[in-house]
Amino acid sequence: MNLSSKGDYATRVLLELSMNQWPHALSVHQLADRTGISPKYLEQIMLRLRAADVVRSRRGVQGGYELARGPDQLTVGEVVRLMDGPLAPSPCASRSAHVPCPLYRCPTEESCVLRGLWLEVRDAISGVLDRTTFAELAERQRAARAQARLMYCI
Repeated sequence: MNLSSKGDYATRVLLELSMNQWPHALSVHQLADRTGISPKYLEQIMLRLRAADVVRSRRGVQGGYELARGPDQLTVGEVVRLMDGPLAPSPCASRSAHVPCPLYRCPTEESCVLRGLWLEVRDAISGVLDRTTFAELAERQRAARAQARLMYCI
């Protein structure tokens, strides 16, 4: 798995929307200010997320982007796959590369010990990302911010 900047930024933006009082829209400029992502690049990411029904847009004064469903119903794995494709570190371990038509087929795939390793890696990565929701990440973020406020130096 190789997390691209689009995948990284998409998770950041969705975390920010999850931290927001859902459902409540934030403009691209508000999201850009909060995440440090350029508005132009962010717009491309939001269009892709909207096309996949991860976010929806609202027009008007209170307009912007909001989550299309609750943050507890959106996993990090879903978003990373949407932005970056399969989670497998090698095509031979990818579920999506073999279905419905084989885009990749190694001639020694059935007897290859490396494939077994790549399957384990894929399963470990997808296990973590598929069970982590944006609601959980928002809670972690709130706890981290509360902890940071409690820390002080003498």
